[in-house]
Amino acid sequence: MSIKPSTKQTPLVIGISGGSGSGKTMTAEKLKNEYGEKLALVINQDAYYKDLSHMDFDKRCNQNFDHPDAIDFDLFIFHIKQLINKQAIDLPIYDFSKHLRSKEIMSIKPQPIIIIDGTLIFTHAELNQIINLKIFINIPDDQRFAYRMQRDTKERGRTVESVTKQYSKSVRPMYDEFIFPSMKNADLIIDNKKGYAQSIVSIKNEINKILI
Repeated sequence: MSIKPSTKQTPLVIGISGGSGSGKTMTAEKLKNEYGEKLALVINQDAYYKDLSHMDFDKRCNQNFDHPDAIDFDLFIFHIKQLINKQAIDLPIYDFSKHLRSKEIMSIKPQPIIIIDGTLIFTHAELNQIINLKIFINIPDDQRFAYRMQRDTKERGRTVESVTKQYSKSVRPMYDEFIFPSMKNADLIIDNKKGYAQSIVSIKNEINKILI
């Protein structure tokens, strides 16, 4: 893959993808911390789940949230383009326990480095065109499932049963159908075998190649 150039006048867009529970968000946050909040920001794909307020709770629970159709890519891309054009955005806030967008929003100001984090970001052609550096985190399935179980039960108010059911019904099948094949679009593939610290070093080396 050819890494797209950036300039000092144009924000650098970095995409971090991989299966659910692969450590994308942790990597994105660590990378942001390396540069500092005055230089970098993180936009998570999960904020852009489509609004399902027209459905009752039981129907919402049965939706396939791991399919590309679950993401409001139109709004997602519109917001990324706004940030590239140095305009602030109103980031949606998603309530995972209710499967709904919250009525609250978060105002995000543009920064020189925009980090996009999400399972499906490399499956969308237009979004791929926007991203300067695409990074895929390739972690074994059992490790991803264990992390997702811990995260969803502790942080998202989910039950063990619901997490297990969703993983077998949609998370793993959608990984095989959409996410893993999208790895071919990546400029850099990381397995995290040497730890997050070394992964961040590898990513920063690639970023420096673009910025120089």
